[in-house]
Amino acid sequence: MTRARRITAAVALLVGVGGGWIAVRPGPGGASEQAEIPPVFLSDLAARRLGVGPGAQIDLAIGPGGPWHPARVVRVYRPARYPTELGQEEIEFRLHLPDLQALAGRGDQVDSIVVRLRDPASASGVVERLNAASLGFRAYTSTDLAAQSSSTFEVITRFHRAIGVVTILASSVFLVAIMTLRGEAMQQQAGILRLIGVSPRTVAGAMLLVAAGVALLGSGIGIGLGFLLSLGINAYYQRLFDTALVFSRITSPLVGMATILSALLGVAAGAVAAWRLLRRTPLDQVGR
Repeated sequence: MTRARRITAAVALLVGVGGGWIAVRPGPGGASEQAEIPPVFLSDLAARRLGVGPGAQIDLAIGPGGPWHPARVVRVYRPARYPTELGQEEIEFRLHLPDLQALAGRGDQVDSIVVRLRDPASASGVVERLNAASLGFRAYTSTDLAAQSSSTFEVITRFHRAIGVVTILASSVFLVAIMTLRGEAMQQQAGILRLIGVSPRTVAGAMLLVAAGVALLGSGIGIGLGFLLSLGINAYYQRLFDTALVFSRITSPLVGMATILSALLGVAAGAVAAWRLLRRTPLDQVGR
């Protein structure tokens, strides 16, 4: 697979492809002629930029001066896009290896080889054996390659995590303030309940339930807003970059962690409010 770098205008549409060029020429010839022309797969972006589709005949060359080699488009595909490729204007096409070697004028040369294992769990052991063979190449697992090429995204992830921690701390302070105000408003009711025999433990339990309920309600509203924002973000950026990549995802573990954390923070805020509520005597609470 080679990738396009730029577009220039000539008698035919020329597309620079990583040192090679593509030119569109008039449609395919007869059936016997098509049978001898090597097939080529074009990416959807390449097909749109060139204005061709399956069955069209194009010419390929390493440079604009030729020599030109005919090829026939047999399929338009949508390549898997990686986050690091977003915003790039590169287009892709694919040839069978013998056809690519004939086009390039050289063979037995590769930049990389991808090996798919039947048992992915054995990838580390296979990499160790290949590297120990000292055959002039370096083997990596897909996880290692992803880690090497995703340092930018790791920084973004840490930044998002820091924002999340600050948001949790701010919401905790806000929740404690709400429950403290609620406790002050319940001073007289709590004093009356204690005077008629209701135990302080029961009053404290009621405060904990109220605080946990408020926290869970806020968590539910936040999760709902998060889902709506996630849908909007994905719809906008998938359309902007013409990709199927998912830019925002709300996962079940994330929802579960948010719910549990909200409940714990609610109980903690309720405990603080209950302590402030019950540290006064019942007579003081009713104003006597």
